[in-house]
This record gives sequence, C-alpha cells and structure tokens, in this order.
Amino acid sequence: MSRWIVQNVPAWWLVLLAVAGLPALAVAIQWLVRRRVPSLADGEHNDAVGFLGATAGVVYAIIVGFMVITLWENYVAAGDTVQNETVSLRDLAQLSGAFGPAAQNEVRQLVVRYGKSVATMEWQAMAEGEASPVAQRDFDRLTTAVRGLRVRNAAQQEVLGAMLTQVDEAGRERQRRLEASGPQIPAPMWLAVILTSVVTIGFCLLFEVKSAWLRYFMVAAVAAVISATLVLTLLLEYPFSGTIEVKPTSFEHVAGELR
Repeated sequence: MSRWIVQNVPAWWLVLLAVAGLPALAVAIQWLVRRRVPSLADGEHNDAVGFLGATAGVVYAIIVGFMVITLWENYVAAGDTVQNETVSLRDLAQLSGAFGPAAQNEVRQLVVRYGKSVATMEWQAMAEGEASPVAQRDFDRLTTAVRGLRVRNAAQQEVLGAMLTQVDEAGRERQRRLEASGPQIPAPMWLAVILTSVVTIGFCLLFEVKSAWLRYFMVAAVAAVISATLVLTLLLEYPFSGTIEVKPTSFEHVAGELR
C-alpha cells in the first residue's frame, strides 16, 4: 500500500494533505468533541492529559527520528551505490584497451548495452521492488566477456586482475542497489509510529486551553508536524520510486559516453 501511494500520488499532493488536510481534520474533530463533551472545557484533566500526551510525544519522536535518520542514510547510500557501479563500468571500458581495439570495442558495447537496460527496464522494475531479467543477462554477458579475455603477457595479466576486481565490485553494487529498492521499514514499526501519532494527537484534542483559537492552532500545528514527518518517511522508504527517486542519470551518461 505504501509503495502504491509513493508511485501514484504526487509528492505535492501528499505535502498538501500533510500541512492542510489532516490539520483541518484534527480541528474539526476537536470542535466536534467539544460540542459532544462540554465537560472537557473546565480543564479538570489537563494535568493527566498533559503528562500522558508528553510521554506519547516523546515515544513518537524517538521512533520517527530513528526511522527518518535511517531512511535518509539509506537514500544517500542508494545514490552512492549507483555512482560506484557506474564508476566500475567506466573502469572496465578503459582497462579493456590493454587487450587491443577488438576486445575493447566488445567490452565497451557490452557496458553500453548493460547501462541502457539498467536505465530503462531495470529502473522500471526497481520501482516495483524487482530486478530486470534482461539487465541480469546483459551483466552476465559482460562478466563472461571479461573472464574470457586472452592474456598474452604479464602486463595484460595484471590488467585482467584489475578488470575482474571491477566486475566483482559492479556485481556487489548492483546487488546493493536491488536490495535498496525493496521496503526499508517493517510493518510492525509502521504500526508503532501510526499508533503513537494517533495517541499524541488524541491527547492534544483533550487538552483544554481557554482561548478557542489558540486551542485550534495548537492542535493543527501538532497534526501538521506529525503528518509532514510521516509523509517524509513514506517518500524516503523507496529510493527508486516516486517523486524524489534516485535517477538513472549515471547509467545514461555511461551509455552515452561509451557508445
């Protein structure tokens, strides 16, 4: 469900919902609660509500803070993984020159083919948390071609060792990239953060302030902060999906440069 929201709902709609829709709903609920339970207006339960609300807020802040920091690190790491993989591909194309024009042309074309399949088919597959069989086959062909290079002297043997290292590095980065396309937050943690969000806003609804406008503003502000944080968490969970996805620009550049 969360992936579907990220893919199909524009980020600006989610932001609008966070800063306007949910706060408006919270204010409406508070107005309704005050009309149906007028006894809350005396503020008799403010001490208990304030203490319990603060406790729920602290728990919420700890959980969400941990999630946002972790997801942001994963998002940055996903971009770094893409860069590292393309650097290895460029190095392969350059090092293959030691084996002559024919071998270099073959390796370059295989790198270009793999880069194009990743930038198109695999990027679309990663948006669904999957890998592209076509990109996998293209990578296997590139690996086979590198391993099949004929060594004629010690210098070529050393270059081949470096190329095999780059192939292995590209394979590891590809695996990290594919793993990063999947969900990063387990369902129990999402349940915990949603539950603490609801509880925190619920206690805010029960807290009495004499000024009606101030009371509504406080509830709306808390709801806006919580909902905006949840939207940010949702967008960061899938680095290769949605409005702020990591783009395949590096693979497109590699394919364009070596073509």
